[in-house]
Amino acid sequence: MDAEYAPQQLQLQATHLPVATPTYILRGHSSSVQALHFFGRNSRLASGDADGWIVVWDVVTKRPIAVWKAHEAAVLEVKGFCFGDSSSVDEMDIYTHGRDHKLRAWKIRANDEGLLDKVLPVERGGKGPHAETALQPWLIHSLSVNALNFCAFSLCFIEGLCPEKQEVGSVDPHKLDNSGRQHKSSQVPMLIAAPNALNTGGVDILHLPSERRVSTIAADSSTETGMVMTVNIFLSSSCVLYAVSGFEDGHVMVHVRRGMLTLLDAEHRDTSVWKWDKIYSARPHTQPVLSLDVSPENDYFLTSSVDALLIKHPIPDILLGDRPSEMEGNTPLRVLNTKHAGQQDLRIRSDGKIFATAGWDSRIRVYSCKTMKELAVLKWHKEGCYAVAFAGIDIETMSISRPVRDRSASSEDNKREDTPEGDSAQVEKMNSLKDIQQQRSQKAQLTHWLAAGSKDGKITLWDIY
Repeated sequence: MDAEYAPQQLQLQATHLPVATPTYILRGHSSSVQALHFFGRNSRLASGDADGWIVVWDVVTKRPIAVWKAHEAAVLEVKGFCFGDSSSVDEMDIYTHGRDHKLRAWKIRANDEGLLDKVLPVERGGKGPHAETALQPWLIHSLSVNALNFCAFSLCFIEGLCPEKQEVGSVDPHKLDNSGRQHKSSQVPMLIAAPNALNTGGVDILHLPSERRVSTIAADSSTETGMVMTVNIFLSSSCVLYAVSGFEDGHVMVHVRRGMLTLLDAEHRDTSVWKWDKIYSARPHTQPVLSLDVSPENDYFLTSSVDALLIKHPIPDILLGDRPSEMEGNTPLRVLNTKHAGQQDLRIRSDGKIFATAGWDSRIRVYSCKTMKELAVLKWHKEGCYAVAFAGIDIETMSISRPVRDRSASSEDNKREDTPEGDSAQVEKMNSLKDIQQQRSQKAQLTHWLAAGSKDGKITLWDIY
């Protein structure tokens, strides 16, 4: 009898579990939130909205440190990177892509944060009187790119490349976020992928800081894929450049540049050294591909679409001796029919264990990367969700934790220096406040944040797994 009612008892217990709620809600945008990105050892969160506004949030205080109108149309993507040692942020580079056909790079120095505008879009009721006159971050690059596709840019750092052809070591772009190394123009060299300006099915490869287009991946001539809808470029551990793209007709493709990439190749447009091979091609989706993300190990990628499918695809390793012609037509690794159409954004967490999607049905769903099993459904927003972002989870991030000051030792030092009693108490109070602030900062940076942006203009922060 007990065994018969056991399943019913478990179901009854499940129905009484507390409903998941966001830890924080950031109310700053007056239009739909289109893009999110954690950076600076999870101390900063960048957000972009449908009116062209960018907000950089302090994750510790949950307050804005910079607000500016970066574009005259909707923001498609925003990426932020900090440069400095592990204990400070010397400067930030923010990259934004808008529907106004502009891709821009902005710089915020540590001394600028107190001077920049912090009036949120929701507080000014649209553009507002300060939109054009308020102090903005330094604009260091502005490139004209194609934005008809709704396809956002992708970037990869090439700082670790060798100048010329030789044996190279491994390159980890994720570690460059907190690098203290500086380059001419105070900018780390990088490659950017964006839709081709003439043929919407092609992909342009641009170089910064030179602002040159160095290569183009031509549109596929064997099939009518339509526009490229999403793209991701990355360097393998052996310095081979890959480009993963999703298209309007549901196709997904992986292209690889022949040979190891060097700084000399990356900085110059030489057609003899920029040859691309298609090593994977499949059409598992019946509707346009909305988003894709590559695993931290670069061995597979996930795609979402207007249809209800989430699909895991392989990324062939050309160094294993496989010929490109043998790769085409490969089948996906896994296909999951979620029965929830329109999962607008998809992101894999940096530890490669889970991924999340933002859905038109206002839900954020969390899945296992290994099994693709649905682990959680997060519902708070009343309107569709368009963007998700994970805080970084890795060993490098954990290194921010430092021991708290020994107060007894500090007190003894003060006594030895014959500090007046009143001044000693004041110093001890200040040290105590610094310790509390440091603990708050460490806790915020080590939290496993999942951020979600919605059509309602709000950003929810969830603490998960």
